[in-house]
Amino acid sequence: MSARWGKPYRDHRDWPSYNEALVVRGEFYLDLGPFRTWKQELATMNRGKRGGQYRIPESFVRWRVIWKQLIDYRGLEGITRRMAQLGLIPTSADYTPLWHRIHGLIPAVKMPKYSDLELASDGTGLKTSNAGEYRIFRYGDPEARQRKHLVVVITADVRRKKGIGIEVHIEGTGHSEPHIKARHVRAAAPQGYRVRKFFGDGAFDTNEMFE
Repeated sequence: MSARWGKPYRDHRDWPSYNEALVVRGEFYLDLGPFRTWKQELATMNRGKRGGQYRIPESFVRWRVIWKQLIDYRGLEGITRRMAQLGLIPTSADYTPLWHRIHGLIPAVKMPKYSDLELASDGTGLKTSNAGEYRIFRYGDPEARQRKHLVVVITADVRRKKGIGIEVHIEGTGHSEPHIKARHVRAAAPQGYRVRKFFGDGAFDTNEMFE
């Protein structure tokens, strides 16, 4: 029993369970199979390379990107260091190489294996003031009168939830959503894909969409 705002108060919260929930927030199931080709992949990456040699293969960097959704770069450095100590990987990587390698990745869209598509396309904006000083430095001052957004436009098959195209640009510098969608469809057509239906809002009611 304790006092809250001058009145008796009984705390019924289960603090041990609450604390444990903060400590254990999830689990990762790790597939270490790709690391069996660590040396072979590095040999290919470093063949003909001038200057410093790669010490971390590309497959490991892409593996780190999945963890980056929940863990910061210092945390990734700690995990990598511990994996090297346990002998799971030949060497560790610190903050700076991980940061540069992850930011240097160019994402690719894995196209569907089926040919008939029912597509929708839409865009969303991310405020540049939401993610620290780097994004502010890279994309604009959040205190400016016109706050910039990072615009992401995705075209995907609505039935099977498979993307066929993604475009990212700074607000005011890229093409319109209809133009981007049309480009995604034109790029898919030579690969044997056929658009049976398309879903979109009023922004897509343009002549370009019917050409």
